[in-house]
Amino acid sequence: MATTRLSDVIIPAVFAPYAVQKSLESNALYQSGIIAPDAQFNAFLQGGGKTFDLPFWADLSGDANVGSDDPAVLATPLKIGAGQDVAIRLNRNSLWSSMDLAGALAGSDPAGVIAGLVAGFWDREFKKYLLAILKGVIADNVANDGGDMVYSIATDAAGAPGAGEKISGTAVIAAKQTMGDQSGNLTAIAMHSVVYSELQRQNLIAFIPNSQADIGFGTYLGYSVIVDDGCPADAGTNRITYTTYLFGRGALAYGEGTPKVPVAIHRIEEAGNGSGEERLIHRREFILHPRGVKFTSTSLAGASPTNTELATATNWDRVYPRKAVRIAALKTNG
Repeated sequence: MATTRLSDVIIPAVFAPYAVQKSLESNALYQSGIIAPDAQFNAFLQGGGKTFDLPFWADLSGDANVGSDDPAVLATPLKIGAGQDVAIRLNRNSLWSSMDLAGALAGSDPAGVIAGLVAGFWDREFKKYLLAILKGVIADNVANDGGDMVYSIATDAAGAPGAGEKISGTAVIAAKQTMGDQSGNLTAIAMHSVVYSELQRQNLIAFIPNSQADIGFGTYLGYSVIVDDGCPADAGTNRITYTTYLFGRGALAYGEGTPKVPVAIHRIEEAGNGSGEERLIHRREFILHPRGVKFTSTSLAGASPTNTELATATNWDRVYPRKAVRIAALKTNG
């Protein structure tokens, strides 16, 4: 009986973009609009280079002049400032043995089934990257910007946390107010399941059928709710501090490149003492960047940052004014 191999069912040129697209379709963060595709990033990734410079003009500042009828009084020109944001290329790949995928080969559409498995893997990975980035961005903010993107009611006191230390409408409103008069740009909120359960106990989660704001977990104060246990849950001596994030649309920009060989299938004939083994490798090059917070590469060992390096405060530096960065953090004990 003939043996079905990965190479019989997977066409790399078709498989690679299909798997990437499926991973985006299943990613709640992408579907909520928090992560927005950027054509500039796509174009940059087609060439070489580790980082991508994003120069920008600063807003005009100063006061208007009061007119005078004295011709000797000359107006002093004001400067137009500029700054530079910096994004970094992320290189990732994963390798699977066909033994892990053997069951999929029995499906009526094995290529589609395998692509679905691969897409699910990248969906989970993207959440890890995003949460590592947010951890680094917020840590930098606390260290260098006075924590003006963070509102905390968490403590590490002994005993069970009280209502004043748990998530509430009052606390979320205080967190969104870190953006001042631009807080109306916030559209989504991501939280740990423990925090989500607390809102459910308070009967504060709304489910609106056919609402674009509801991507599966309901809405809270009009924000699309995203639940992910990857959201920080930091254990102290007595309590756990949970970090909840608020986002605006396009808070992070995303671009996808094309590695030289995105998908490869190869056999190791000597594996299994000569029985043979088949492997599938999927490579991706992309940018996932928080708008207005440049990657400094201060603590970068290799060509592409690890998740730990993405979560390191010294690798980030906010270059936009606070109100222009559509991210806020709320720390609670539940």
